[in-house]
Amino acid sequence: MVCESNNPKIPYFNAHVFLENKVSRTTIGKVDEILGPINQVYFTIKPEEGIVATSFKSGDKFYISGDKLLPLEKFLPKPKPPPGQPKPKRAGGASRGGNAQEKQKMLLESDTGHFSMIKALHLADLITELNGFCGVMSIFSSMRYLLDEPSNTSNMWAALALMPFGLFFDFMDGKVARWRKKSSLMGQELDSLADLISFGMAPAAAAFALGLRTPLDHICLTFFVLCGLSRLARFNVTVANVPKDATGKAKYFEGTPIPTTLSIAAAMAYWLSQGWVLDNVPLGIVGKGTLAEVHPVVGAFVLSGCLMVSKSIHIPKP
Repeated sequence: MVCESNNPKIPYFNAHVFLENKVSRTTIGKVDEILGPINQVYFTIKPEEGIVATSFKSGDKFYISGDKLLPLEKFLPKPKPPPGQPKPKRAGGASRGGNAQEKQKMLLESDTGHFSMIKALHLADLITELNGFCGVMSIFSSMRYLLDEPSNTSNMWAALALMPFGLFFDFMDGKVARWRKKSSLMGQELDSLADLISFGMAPAAAAFALGLRTPLDHICLTFFVLCGLSRLARFNVTVANVPKDATGKAKYFEGTPIPTTLSIAAAMAYWLSQGWVLDNVPLGIVGKGTLAEVHPVVGAFVLSGCLMVSKSIHIPKP
């Protein structure tokens, strides 16, 4: 079906089309193609199953939700600045990724199938997923160590080794995004969630597996993970306001970045190599048999958490 739009805005591709009665909101189909000149927009409707074009006649009116309409200005060429004046910057202060973000947003909002989200992922996003994969596999390896004999440390070594691989993928996703000049808000969220798994949950799970298992240990490890979570959330909120270099990259980290927790993972690897696990954890245990029973080494996790959420610490970004 071909329809003429009486709205100055342009409908999204795959936007749902309803009958004019907004109460029943009967879906008749989706926007398939946009046609016509900019001052007289037409669009075709791909009917839903059971809907046929002959059910309607000329003059019938349909409805598209207002949040599925784009302003016409998005499709018009930008006026050139007067000679001698710099070109205006795109929103966000960086030239890369603007169109890619809009395209990804439209793909995510369009209901094209069960796996339509996969089409919206950039190459950098898939690399970020590998970071998350390493973190999840590290946690599973720590769990397998708990189910095995303590003398069999292969699963524990795997848990600790997977964390640096997560760091490699965390480093590479940013490189690939800048190389391909494609970044997205979804990629930013994926990066934070993957970092929380690989550099927050995975080290805490490894510490538990190695012997930090008292109730107070649990509280300290939980504090550490929540500090990492808060730090990543703050980064996502404030990243646009942090000073950038010429490439659009932030000049510094506010608080220690969560991958610095790999220093604790390296210490745990040394404990494992020396057999300092379970009842032989370094510095032993304090307050044994009381509610305050705790391993002093868990203080390293508490300190790391405090440094991550610090507002005053600015670490230059490499």
